[in-house]
Amino acid sequence: MKSVAIIAEYNPYHNGHQYHAEMARAKSHADIVIAIMSGQFTQRGEPAIFSKFARAESALNGCDLVVELPQFYAMSYADDFAYGGVKTAQILRADALAFGAECDDLDLLKAEANRVREADIKSGRSYAVMMGDETFSQPNNILAMQYIKAADPMLDLIPIKRIQNHYHDTELTGRIASATAIRKAISAGYDFSESVPASIDTALAVSWEDFFPLLKYKILSHTPEELRNIYMMTEGLENRLKSSIDNSHDFSSYMQTIKTKRYTYTRLQRLLAYTLLNIKEGQPITDIRVLAMNDKGRAYIKGIPHLHTNINKKNASLFAMEIRATQIYNLISGDKRNDFNTPVIYQRTSF
Repeated sequence: MKSVAIIAEYNPYHNGHQYHAEMARAKSHADIVIAIMSGQFTQRGEPAIFSKFARAESALNGCDLVVELPQFYAMSYADDFAYGGVKTAQILRADALAFGAECDDLDLLKAEANRVREADIKSGRSYAVMMGDETFSQPNNILAMQYIKAADPMLDLIPIKRIQNHYHDTELTGRIASATAIRKAISAGYDFSESVPASIDTALAVSWEDFFPLLKYKILSHTPEELRNIYMMTEGLENRLKSSIDNSHDFSSYMQTIKTKRYTYTRLQRLLAYTLLNIKEGQPITDIRVLAMNDKGRAYIKGIPHLHTNINKKNASLFAMEIRATQIYNLISGDKRNDFNTPVIYQRTSF
């Protein structure tokens, strides 16, 4: 069976994602659409609005197989995020990778990707600023070029043009709306049902504000020396985090207090997520957790090694970071599903 992979967050899954999955299947002529989906925390260093289990179930509206992008890579910089997604696609033996982009000209994307290949995106500066070309500085184009740089030559690359709205649009625009706009609508209690393919229970929706008490405890209860061991805690940032936390009472005001010209909002937000999850170093990608599948997805994974449809004592050490992320996420979300009591979500499609 021919397969096409999509690297996504589905935060939450909406009609734009449904369109993307349909176009990926059509353009690749694939039998199987695989979603490589971020877990409980996302690439901008935010807790996902809904748990990975709820989002994986929603993704079955357009995908046949949903696996978890390992947590370290799911909340990393664009290059590591892309590397993690592409590596996962290789483990899954995907034939193609389809990705959304503001520019769907693969040759242009490849040329620009080669031009900025040496950019140091870990410097703390905006990657878009370092690129110096507004034509390619949109968020999806940036990720698209990272996928191009990370991809094996044997992987067929398929850019799919983003339609009707932009990544940062904050207002609902009818049937196709950005995830940002939908999250804003959920927070405000507005009706967003026209923008999603299936109903969503918003009762368990969360944001950084909900997690702020846990973050505050973490920073207050650890010494600067202990915080210094957190991944990407550089140039004395641990002292900056400590000096402002005691008098901060919500996440938004705390971010405004610690933000500097040198470090972007996303850079600091990602650092706070590393701090909350106690992430001190990266992790190799050896094994992949399957979150959801239909009959096609189940047939596809037969015979592929290093895939796990449930977590138990025997394989738990392979997913320690994902398990910890879910435990911390559930403290705030109230979700009862965790990595041990929730086997693969299965949707039967043939009778």
